[in-house]
Amino acid sequence: MTPGRRPLRFDSFEQIMPDVERLLEGATTIGNWSFAQICRHLSTTLRLTVDLPASTPRDPSKWIAKELREQIFETGQLPEGYPTLPSIVPTETLSERSEAEGLRDAIAHYKASDGPVIPHIYVGPMTKAEWDRFQLMHCAHHLSFAIPKT
Repeated sequence: MTPGRRPLRFDSFEQIMPDVERLLEGATTIGNWSFAQICRHLSTTLRLTVDLPASTPRDPSKWIAKELREQIFETGQLPEGYPTLPSIVPTETLSERSEAEGLRDAIAHYKASDGPVIPHIYVGPMTKAEWDRFQLMHCAHHLSFAIPKT
């Protein structure tokens, strides 16, 4: 784990925005992304996973081993350093507040959906409950790189 990251776990989607609001009061980030970029990445992935059609192509040769998948779900921790699709790497962002509100909207959009219906690019097919848990782990993973100043 990158030194300086904070331990973070979300057990429900309702826990995410109170943490984000706290970070909006002042935070520093470690790693490569700003707080606004973290929020943008999370909102993008939440939306894409429920908006992409089931016919979206996925390459099963990229799926992680069953053992690693089990370890992720047992520990609730995503490994660091997995590459992501270039299309969901945050580049231009708005203000921290705007990106945080975008994340709030994306969480509501995700929760209101029937999906996801696509397999994850690395984890493969998941049930709705597994997707929910994965999304919570994903949010905790990235937000753990944002450290509150207070």
